Amino acid sequence: MKKKTLSLLLLIGFVLASGCYYYGPAPYYVAAPGPYAPYASYDSIWDSATRAAQDVGIQITSTNRNAGMIFGQRDGTDVTIQVIRQSDGRTRVELTAKGNQGSGVANDFYRAYDAYMGRR
Repeated sequence: MKKKTLSLLLLIGFVLASGCYYYGPAPYYVAAPGPYAPYASYDSIWDSATRAAQDVGIQITSTNRNAGMIFGQRDGTDVTIQVIRQSDGRTRVELTAKGNQGSGVANDFYRAYDAYMGRR
């Protein structure tokens, strides 16, 4: 009887002790910073677009910074540059050229714009 009682008490003790094991906190990992820089501000993008337009010979006829519109001409080609704020925090720049040399103006503008933004 003593042997059975002792075995039963040992079994109950092991069962109770095994249910109380503490594993500790989960490991905490910090994400490494990504290779991307934060988005450029609207003001720096606006200034870069304006300077790039002037560098490639676009004569700016009017601007509206709040609406993000730049209007101008180069060699008889009407040029509209839009600086658009997006909902995710990024800013997009679009150029629309109406005339016979539209693609040349666009290529020149984007090349100069990328240089001002530090991309080339």
